[in-house]
Amino acid sequence: CTFSFTSALLMLHFFLPVYMKAQGLTDAQIGTVFGLLSISTLALMLPLGVLSDLFSPRRLVFLGACIFVLFAGLILSAKSYWQFLLVAPLGGVASSTFHIVLYALFLKVIDKNQVGKKIAFYQSGMYLGLGVGPAIGGVLIGEGNFGALLMGVLVAGFIVIALVLRLPESETIRLDIGGYRRDLGHGRILLFLLLAFIYPTHFGVEQTSFTLLLKENLFFSPARIGLVYLAIGTWMAILAPLAGHRFDASQSLRALLLGGLIISGTFQILTAVVDSFGHMVVVRLLHTVGDVLMILSIGVMTAAFFPEARMGGNSAVVVATRTCGVFTGNLGSGFINGALGYGYSFAISGSVLLIFVLLTGSAIGRLLTINKESDSLD
Repeated sequence: CTFSFTSALLMLHFFLPVYMKAQGLTDAQIGTVFGLLSISTLALMLPLGVLSDLFSPRRLVFLGACIFVLFAGLILSAKSYWQFLLVAPLGGVASSTFHIVLYALFLKVIDKNQVGKKIAFYQSGMYLGLGVGPAIGGVLIGEGNFGALLMGVLVAGFIVIALVLRLPESETIRLDIGGYRRDLGHGRILLFLLLAFIYPTHFGVEQTSFTLLLKENLFFSPARIGLVYLAIGTWMAILAPLAGHRFDASQSLRALLLGGLIISGTFQILTAVVDSFGHMVVVRLLHTVGDVLMILSIGVMTAAFFPEARMGGNSAVVVATRTCGVFTGNLGSGFINGALGYGYSFAISGSVLLIFVLLTGSAIGRLLTINKESDSLD
């Protein structure tokens, strides 16, 4: 399910800036639409997380899949800036349903033995979707037009709906607001949430700017743009299980967290100066080594820091924080692109990650730890 939905979502998202550009939107307007798409997930994010603890997660995911199909049909039929703004919140609702409820259901039903490998395997499905979706989208646009892209996204959306019906169910609980408050009241959770906000700002930059950087600055064809995403997604899917095995063997997050931040930030900056297809693929593959380490670490900490019974509501807080970071990157890069160019968005967002390491690296290594004595994954 996560592979199919990610493929459908990113087939749409990564070529949506090109479609909006073709409809006459400015860079600032594109950034604002993507910002609204990100921030609109917050409207139902926390309620959906709690509802996934109280009611059937599978039914909630099914509803999200149906909303996604509706969103895809409307967004690729929009013509004006205001039409894009009106439709964008539907995409946020659909995305939050999958990112929160499906992941919470996964954490509820998996066996916690070798949790690093299992979380990494789940994430591999997302990474393959990251590669396959845009690659198919690039072919569809190259061979046809945006109408062909729309049909491809809709077909993928209906496949998602069919797969959701095969999901397992999980046990439900009674509402316990005090329990959620206690879970979030631990001191290290604040640092964890700060990390969950700062790190994804560069994802917002990539959502808004990467496809346009490839098209406008490097003049890549849609098919070549799709190949870049395919290489990235396949590479991340291969790396994720290796990173999961590394965590299971060491039960230590320090190297994964600090190494991931440094690698991701460094090669985010270098993306701004790439001038060829081969160099771009190499730089982005190296960048995503850091992404794999960071995303796995955040997933493992979410599973370890919060109790299983209230995983939906608590993981929703983590995803909501992440969404705020993505929104900040969306909005900031939209204005930076218009004023300075696409490359500067990457240079600035990568620099933010490196500065964050300098300011908080010691605290991260000391507080964001998982050990068998103090933490339980049950």
